[in-house]
Amino acid sequence: MWLEILLISIFILINGFFAASEIAVVTSRRSRIKQLMEEGSKNAIVLNKLRETPDRFLATIQIGVTLAGAIASAVGGAAAVKVIKPLLKDVPIPIISASSEVIALGIVVAMITYFSLIFGELIPKSLALSNPEKLGMVTAPIIDKFSKIATVLVRILTMSTNILLKPFGKKAFTQREYISEEEIKLLLEEGREQGVFEPEEKKLIHSVFEFTDTFVKEVMIPAPQMVTIGITMSVEQVKSIISEEKFSRYPVIGKDINDIRGFLYAKDFFNILSSTGKVDIRKIIKPPIYTPETMKISILLREMQKKRVHMAIAIDEYGAVSGLVTLEDLIEEIVGEIRDEYDTESPVIQLGDGSMIIDASISIRDLAEDYSIDIPESPEYETLGGFIVTFLQKIPQTGDTVEIEDKRLKIIEMVGQRIAKVKLEQLPKETLEETF
Repeated sequence: MWLEILLISIFILINGFFAASEIAVVTSRRSRIKQLMEEGSKNAIVLNKLRETPDRFLATIQIGVTLAGAIASAVGGAAAVKVIKPLLKDVPIPIISASSEVIALGIVVAMITYFSLIFGELIPKSLALSNPEKLGMVTAPIIDKFSKIATVLVRILTMSTNILLKPFGKKAFTQREYISEEEIKLLLEEGREQGVFEPEEKKLIHSVFEFTDTFVKEVMIPAPQMVTIGITMSVEQVKSIISEEKFSRYPVIGKDINDIRGFLYAKDFFNILSSTGKVDIRKIIKPPIYTPETMKISILLREMQKKRVHMAIAIDEYGAVSGLVTLEDLIEEIVGEIRDEYDTESPVIQLGDGSMIIDASISIRDLAEDYSIDIPESPEYETLGGFIVTFLQKIPQTGDTVEIEDKRLKIIEMVGQRIAKVKLEQLPKETLEETF
């Protein structure tokens, strides 16, 4: 009897070994395995080989689990007949004594199943999940050797499964070699919740993904807001603009904004002015660089790096100038707004009563990402001012208001026909209740 119990225990533990090995190999991180391989670990090489051949590995695991379970059950069945059946036959209850063999088998099966679940599945898998790489390094060489011993069975299992799955257009144990962008974002969120990533780290990585999906027109300075220098301006006029605006580069225009002659570098202007006392900007401007407003900024960044330029003119589908984009604008999409001592006030100013003064040229996306202010998005507009004009369906005027959800937007400053400043106020609860 004790020999049977010992054998059953051994094969349950063998079952647990295979179960733990499966979890350890499957959940081991590629990056950690690669690191261990670079450190010269031979077991890590074997572990990586098992991960790279999931069909062979999983077939090996299944053979091991099946054999261990079958042998444990067979030994248990023999023990039931040999030990438990005679005991049940002596029970003075007719139904039990008459069915002693069936009941004995049932008792043994229930006991083996219970201990198999605890010691052959749950505990080994839990241990494997807690440190998969460490356990995988220990079990991988043994699994690899067992796979070579059972190579014929492994091949038969793999081939049979592939043949049966062929009508469904699938292959057994297909390994996906990629992880989607959405899955990475979910991992980032889980990492932030568990304290692995700081909020700023998560935001930075998230910005990298958004970067590849962002178009020039979403980050450019609109044409009406471009600071330009006229080709016919005097030296004093140019000096005045540069001194006031504090930019390092300026588009130079001819008769209008669509007549871009080139880019003037403030450094070149002042160097020549200090050495000669006069400047003809037509001789020192750099050729303009153009980009479609529908180009993705990730592509534009590579182009600007290749051409070693810091500024490009965005054009629309009709070839008209729609805006200006700088290298700083592109970098800010990843790291956030870069402000220096010459920058103007923040586009969003918080007032003491909880309301805000907002620059109407700020993009809807920046409002949401940088200030957690949600405004409905639409292909019809990019900025807060564009949203208000679209909502009003008329030429805007100072004092016009728009109410959305729990917010009231009020135009407080116009520059010509353009909305310059907007005041955002939270609607009182009473107003919201009346609305609904």
